[in-house]
Amino acid sequence: MKAIQALKDLIIADQKIKYPNVPDHCRAVNTFNLLKPEKREKKRIELFLNLSKGSRGTIIENRGQRVDNRKTVTDIIGRQKVIGSVSFIGSGIRNGTADIMAIIKGKAIDIELKRVYKTGKDRQSPEQKREQERAEEAGGEYWIVKDFDDFYERYLQMINK
Repeated sequence: MKAIQALKDLIIADQKIKYPNVPDHCRAVNTFNLLKPEKREKKRIELFLNLSKGSRGTIIENRGQRVDNRKTVTDIIGRQKVIGSVSFIGSGIRNGTADIMAIIKGKAIDIELKRVYKTGKDRQSPEQKREQERAEEAGGEYWIVKDFDDFYERYLQMINK
């Protein structure tokens, strides 16, 4: 709860700068409660990083892009038929890349969200382990967090060093 309150405080402070004439009781604070759990946690972490001084963060999507080449055609007697197919273009990002790329106080940090949802267990893939090794060899850090609260605790530990 402390982490969510810190996020809300940052959002309100940012809104006060952007919209100084809006009264406090009229400010809307979106903490992404309506999103699915994994996407919600990623958005919270990214927003927190981008609103905090001395840090920034970007969500990395490794899904690629769906290309729909289907067309609906009508034959001579008026029947409609869908022809063509749906294809998929890979993203070009290396498999195993962390969910969020961040810079906190000048230090590169890859943040991987691993949380047990409906499936039971969520473990790092071999590709993710290789990416973790690469990040640490390059002098960065690799954090595995289960949710926004866990991230916030790690963030505070780093800031207070």
